[in-house]
Amino acid sequence: MKKTLCLTMMLAGMVSAVYAFDCETTVPLPGETMLDEKMQTEVLQPVYAYALRVAAPECQSLSILDTKLSKEKIDNAWQEVWVVKACSKKAAIPINFTIQEDKTEYAIDPMGVKVKDKVPGMVITK
Repeated sequence: MKKTLCLTMMLAGMVSAVYAFDCETTVPLPGETMLDEKMQTEVLQPVYAYALRVAAPECQSLSILDTKLSKEKIDNAWQEVWVVKACSKKAAIPINFTIQEDKTEYAIDPMGVKVKDKVPGMVITK
């Protein structure tokens, strides 16, 4: 119970911090996402919070540039990569989705995240 409460409080803090920034929240998102608009809105803020942490903690302006299907849907599970623009950087954030009992669950895949400079040639920085 304590773990759940602490995790909830931490997530609420991260999400509220994202709202203080200039984050594009318009849906539908660009690209190939398989999510409906309600689910896109739910996933958007955690993705922004993660992008801030790994790509540009000092950045105050975030937007989704693209969404791509990276693993086809098999047995109600698939992966998408959401490309976030965070100031002068781009973060490609893979998200695993699973539909269970009419509910879509998601988890960011931290090992697959790629951060790139937003310059010609796209040099990987992390």
